Amino acid sequence: MILIAGWKRLLGLPVRLVLALAFLSGATLAGSEPVRMVPAVDLREEARVARAGNLVLVLEFASESCEYCRKLENLFLLPMQRNPEYDTKILLRTISLDAYETLIDFDGRTVDTRDFAARYGVSLTPTLVFLDDEGVELSDKLVGIWSEDFYGGYIDNRIDEARSRL
Repeated sequence: MILIAGWKRLLGLPVRLVLALAFLSGATLAGSEPVRMVPAVDLREEARVARAGNLVLVLEFASESCEYCRKLENLFLLPMQRNPEYDTKILLRTISLDAYETLIDFDGRTVDTRDFAARYGVSLTPTLVFLDDEGVELSDKLVGIWSEDFYGGYIDNRIDEARSRL
């Protein structure tokens, strides 16, 4: 086990930077689990939670082999997931488009995640869609990740637009 203090000596970096690097690498502290995206399993339940909290359901369509998905998650989605400010705005879930993945659709039927993605015109990962509790798109989807300097603003704009349509 590598200790934070050891990292600091090894890298000669401030502790805060070392902690940030540890987070981005998926490392854990004192045996805790790494922070991960919450997968969508049952959209009926996700819809119930979104409806009760008047939240936008934000779905990330991703793939295990997608390096841009990890980048989107590490730079934007995981920090949003931990930020209490977003708890009153969105319910954030991820859907894997890897082979043989399924989920329970809004109507209670089991559906292949690729078929579900096709319903929303999703063919590339990562893609973010912004839905109401019935699965209706509330703002334009975000496909891919570009312009890291402004991408957080693009996400926030889509969330604000979607919330205005709830």
